[in-house]
Amino acid sequence: MGLFDKAKQFMGGKGMANVTITMIERQPVESAVFPVGDSVLKGTMVIEALKDCTLLATKYEVWLNIKSDVSDGGSPNLVVTSMDPDPNTSYSDDCLKMPCDMTAGQVIEQPWMVMEIDLPKILEKAGYADPRDAVGDPRVELVVKCIADVKGSPFDPSAEVHVTLGT
Repeated sequence: MGLFDKAKQFMGGKGMANVTITMIERQPVESAVFPVGDSVLKGTMVIEALKDCTLLATKYEVWLNIKSDVSDGGSPNLVVTSMDPDPNTSYSDDCLKMPCDMTAGQVIEQPWMVMEIDLPKILEKAGYADPRDAVGDPRVELVVKCIADVKGSPFDPSAEVHVTLGT
């Protein structure tokens, strides 16, 4: 294996596993709606090992992107981050205990939950007196990102979805 191949293997965390978000609030991601005033977001991610690897943790981020106009890139606001419990603990028998050794081809379905979401506070700072005014506004995007923290990988595999805001 040449130097370039070794560097690519070290840097290529995205080649170690794939991450997919399959459910948001018990809804398919393509049509998921999250109420603007809710403070807890739940979902399910799927991690597929492409190579033998060790999954150290799963992490979750909720972002609110507010654009000044629809064609604008917007201003991303990190709302909250979360990660699974401390090593060797689990919320329930359905959840993984981290770290978790995975073999190539293994698929894990991981339920997750993010708490302490305060969209109204961020929307108020952006000029929305009533957070419900952001519902249906194409300048406001809620983005959910799930990350698989894979040992030895500086670029962890991840997936993100855009979720519709509702009332």
